[in-house]
Amino acid sequence: MSEPKIILTRSEEDIKKDAPVFRKKGFEIVELPLIKTLPLDFEVPIESPDYIVFQSAKAVKFFLENRSLPAEFTLVAVGRKTAKALRSKGYKADLISEESSAEGLIKLFKKLRKGSVLVPRSAIGRREFIDFLKTHGFEVYPLDVYTITHVFYEPEDFKEKLSRGNIITFASPSAVDGFFANLDRLRDRSILNTLIVSAIGKTTKKALLSMGIKADVVASEPSIETLAEETYDFWLKNCQY
Repeated sequence: MSEPKIILTRSEEDIKKDAPVFRKKGFEIVELPLIKTLPLDFEVPIESPDYIVFQSAKAVKFFLENRSLPAEFTLVAVGRKTAKALRSKGYKADLISEESSAEGLIKLFKKLRKGSVLVPRSAIGRREFIDFLKTHGFEVYPLDVYTITHVFYEPEDFKEKLSRGNIITFASPSAVDGFFANLDRLRDRSILNTLIVSAIGKTTKKALLSMGIKADVVASEPSIETLAEETYDFWLKNCQY
């Protein structure tokens, strides 16, 4: 059996955090950052919202870098990872959605009283949760605190990096978009036929499907640890030759 060589496609700083998790499972790492996260200047549009909702650990990071939270409000986190990021900043989430997704937040807010909601977020983030709040009687204040841009490679460099791996993994729709932006410049999709594709969850799976790619592995929980474990299990079961 050949060695599993996995191409990691998150931002450079996230790859450095994720690589030890994959190495521990037995993967050789190929670093291919396809996105870059950039902070944005912003002004908080409401002083005392009823709810503050964080949809990602990055939103926590960029919102709280130079600000503190108000005294009285309900603090909401999407999933355990975002709640953990809040704890690292000294805050405990009052409510945590069971699912780490917009769908999870929507299910949660269907049970809550109406009020004003501040949502620090990515400038290119999906709008399902925002749109739900607007159409269900909440006063909504989306606040763009960071954005994500693509990282571009020279086509031959991109192809060479892809040729080093036999698995490619995606942890966000943004990374999927960055991949296909580079692939379009290469003008050769045939290399995808040589790669196992794994996705961190349902949202990333949908992004791949929109590009005509069916993920071979979709993590049962949207975490890097689960993604690494289930991708390696797939490799063991399907790639022994």
